[in-house]
Amino acid sequence: MKHDDRFNELHSLDKYQLENESQDIRGWQVHSPTNEVYGKVEDMLVDKDRKEVLAVRLDDGRMVSTDKLELKDGHAVYHDAGAASTHSYTKVRDRH
Repeated sequence: MKHDDRFNELHSLDKYQLENESQDIRGWQVHSPTNEVYGKVEDMLVDKDRKEVLAVRLDDGRMVSTDKLELKDGHAVYHDAGAASTHSYTKVRDRH
């Protein structure tokens, strides 16, 4: 799993509110398809113009596109070979 630095300009979810709180995956472990643990989701990263989560930051600082994550039973599976997510990530709104 590689760090994806194209997400450096994204903003922490702390500045926003998920429209669907059940999609908050902070604290979830991220595994490989062979069950190797990569780390935990520390933050969800928001594109402020599109108002949606585009990446997550792991506890070791690596950033990963949400397109490469498949959500399963309380953990995320990272697929390196391209888009894995059939899950549509929620939009966000500014926190009041």
